[in-house]
Amino acid sequence: MSGKSDVKLPRSEIIDFRFGRELRRLRLKRGFTLGDLAELVHYSKGHLSKIENGRALPTAPLARACDAILSADGRLTALAVTDKRPDAPADTAPDSPWALRLNPDGSGVVEVGQSPGPPVTLIPAMAGFSADPVPGLAAVFDEIRRLGRTASPGIVLPMVATQTHMATAAARHSSQKYRPRILHHAARTAEYTGWMAQECGDDRGAAWWTEHAVALATAAGYSTMRDYALVRKGVLSLYKSDSSTAIGSTEQVLRDSAISPRIRWLAALGAAQGYAIGSDQANAMRALARATELWEHADRTGADDHLGPSSLDGRSTLIEAWCHYDLGNLEAAAALFDEGMALTTGQSDRDRARFGTRHALVYAALGDAGRAGELIEGLLDLIRAVDSATIHSDLHDFARTIRRFPHHPVLPRIEPALRDTLARR
Repeated sequence: MSGKSDVKLPRSEIIDFRFGRELRRLRLKRGFTLGDLAELVHYSKGHLSKIENGRALPTAPLARACDAILSADGRLTALAVTDKRPDAPADTAPDSPWALRLNPDGSGVVEVGQSPGPPVTLIPAMAGFSADPVPGLAAVFDEIRRLGRTASPGIVLPMVATQTHMATAAARHSSQKYRPRILHHAARTAEYTGWMAQECGDDRGAAWWTEHAVALATAAGYSTMRDYALVRKGVLSLYKSDSSTAIGSTEQVLRDSAISPRIRWLAALGAAQGYAIGSDQANAMRALARATELWEHADRTGADDHLGPSSLDGRSTLIEAWCHYDLGNLEAAAALFDEGMALTTGQSDRDRARFGTRHALVYAALGDAGRAGELIEGLLDLIRAVDSATIHSDLHDFARTIRRFPHHPVLPRIEPALRDTLARR
């Protein structure tokens, strides 16, 4: 049946249109049920019910058909012309808050300001596809990830969260031929959304999005995401200094030889950090040795959809350096950071800010305030730009450490910019 082109209103915006009232009156006068009228006008019964109850507006062809069948002498056609959705308010302030509400079928509304009037934009329910939509969705996602390498997570998070929702809605409307691939894509975007939530300082949201990614991946038959989610759980625990959860999640992945070497390599690095914050040097070194072994066998062809960090060169060395810092081996940590920062190629701004801040922190802890100040000074603009909650945590540690040297000439030079950067979050 037809009726797809009529304008549907959101559930919250029910308006008792005159067309709907008159249509119902004339239908009952003729003794027609909704089903009877639906058969005669070739529109669905459900759609006619929405029109009678003010949840949808009639099109001109439907109005003419009802007019003829119900002998309305043009009254319904005339009412269809006057029944219009009210114009959106034009007096909203430029800095008014925006609200986007999305429904499971892909429909939704965009509202601007606090006006009780209608939304600015109505988003129709999603239709099907004439071709595989995943290449297009993936191209958009790749651009969002590229933006995420240099921009604040507050810019990226709403974009990728919306894409996750729309990909999930698209899967509901797709054929079985495309559905698993779309759900696979939705799982990847959900996992990245969780990471951006973590970078915004929202650990609860990060955990929810990661679990949501696992649910989507399971529906798609994509087991790699489930395995990687355990690694993410471990990483989230590291930022809470929860060594037992970090170790438990990552060791579970390490014990499963069926999991890809790249995911287990990431798990080994996470386990090493968990042992380090728990002051277990022997097991931290064992996990780092395991990571080296796994890296030699890791599949670098993209079989794991590049889950995890996009830049891998030098990462093992930088994680090892951070483990030594947590274990109190400051000279070893400094030497490894010098080596690791020189090895990195194609490093994102976010990673450069993260590991650069830790590099500076190690030198501050060693008492080399001059070298620490030199390293952090060139990073503060970058740290402000990427605006990461996890990097700011390390920067706070740096500030507390460097301020132990109040008379060092580097402190007055970096203090204003350091204070300004810390105040941003």
